[in-house]
Amino acid sequence: MKNSDFSSQRAQKLPPVLITAIENYAHKTFKSHGLPAFVASREAAIAHEIGHAIVATAEGMIIQSVRVFSRSTPFGNAWGGWCADADNQSWTTGPDSSVACDLSRARIIIAGLAGEAMTGLDKPGSSVDELAVSQLIGRNAAEKLAEPMLSDAAFEAFAEQLWHDKVWDRAIAILRANRGPFQQLAGHLHRREKIKGGELRAILTQIRRITP
Repeated sequence: MKNSDFSSQRAQKLPPVLITAIENYAHKTFKSHGLPAFVASREAAIAHEIGHAIVATAEGMIIQSVRVFSRSTPFGNAWGGWCADADNQSWTTGPDSSVACDLSRARIIIAGLAGEAMTGLDKPGSSVDELAVSQLIGRNAAEKLAEPMLSDAAFEAFAEQLWHDKVWDRAIAILRANRGPFQQLAGHLHRREKIKGGELRAILTQIRRITP
């Protein structure tokens, strides 16, 4: 299982309807694929946290440390990780947040899953909480951009396309544009399972931002 400071620690603040949706999806995925759909390998945990670190850096955040770790569970060892940022302020999404901030935060949250997907390590149950939160934030952005008087079906299509174009595809594009730093971070984490300080800064200063 994976933990990320970008969303999991805020799970208690999620709307009840979103928590229910996550639980329902997880239940269906478990019935279809079993526990292996949710258990991350060491390699997947590394790709996940690197995804967060690179996209967050490209979005202007300062990352202080990245690490992965294993935990003993009744089903064996499970790998997770943590990507710690220097911004201790809380963030919000809603009527008062800007479209740019919504989309940026949505990209940062989904970046872990994007890192897994780019390396072919994602599973049906990977990061269902982060996926749901990212899509919710993307929907908030869509509410601000959509033409008035759209039908429900038209709005749903618009929100879905916006998320794919400006969140998922953009996160993947950022990671592809930074394959070198991705591989460098992966090498460090494979060897020592944690990177911080000057070593981390030296890699993250190489991150290329891409235009919207």
